[in-house]
Amino acid sequence: MLQPLRRATRAFDEWQRRHRVTGILFGVTKRYGDDKAGQLAALTTFYGFLSVFPLLLLLLTFAGLFLKDSKLQNDIVNSALSQFPVVGDKIRENLHAIAKTNPFAIVASLLGLTWGALGVTSSLQNASHRIWRLPEEQSPGLWPRTWKGLQILATLGFVVVLSTVAAGMSTIGTEYFGGSSLAPRLLVLGGALLVNVFGYFVALWLLAPKPVAARILLPGTALGAVGWTILQALSGYLIGHQFHHASQIYGFFAVVLGMTFWINLGAQLFLYANELNVVLARHEWPRYVFGEPSSDERDATI
Repeated sequence: MLQPLRRATRAFDEWQRRHRVTGILFGVTKRYGDDKAGQLAALTTFYGFLSVFPLLLLLLTFAGLFLKDSKLQNDIVNSALSQFPVVGDKIRENLHAIAKTNPFAIVASLLGLTWGALGVTSSLQNASHRIWRLPEEQSPGLWPRTWKGLQILATLGFVVVLSTVAAGMSTIGTEYFGGSSLAPRLLVLGGALLVNVFGYFVALWLLAPKPVAARILLPGTALGAVGWTILQALSGYLIGHQFHHASQIYGFFAVVLGMTFWINLGAQLFLYANELNVVLARHEWPRYVFGEPSSDERDATI
């Protein structure tokens, strides 16, 4: 019984290695497991969760100080909260009052942001270092790692601004084509896709070893940008139903569960995009799905 099973699995392995798409797919999946990227995604999720609240608190506070009671203030805040579908409104309810009534929010958010946000950028740098399998002596020191982390945070901030512009374009499109037309929806998806392409490319470029050609980063950029746009479009289906019922039972703790789930999805997608770049750049495909064959099995196939 075991022999037919072995022949079937070997035939499937040979089939996936003969085709480019399946070979690359299994190569990326295999490498993701070899690098223990799931653990790296969990660490990124932890620091990402710690950075979300102080980052949003900081954004709400400065938006209230410099853009007080303006449409631009609401647009920027809405663009930031839209990155957390379904739970964004709950986050606004629990952060907005703090930012408006407590002057100490600026200092508290700065301290929390420094620890949490630089923690997530540091974990992303460590993950990229492992995925590219660079020598340990090439690991950046404290100050270079901090500087690169600030660049990544600046990229995230610029993505929020671009999302605001894209949302404004979609609003204009809705007014021009009419709310029932398909064109405004396509404008929203197209704008989100362009913003995600920019964000993914810059982040992957900052985290990749230097020098690196831009073309090497394009496959991962495409995977990440398209994947994140699809996740955003399907976000209501992915977590909306579960969050609706969980919020009735767990209250605000449902926000924690929803945010953790969403951040982990984003972290895994980003690491898969990174793995795709490495697999294609170093031609680490095709791979054996069920392990390398033994010498006896190689002889039997000859």
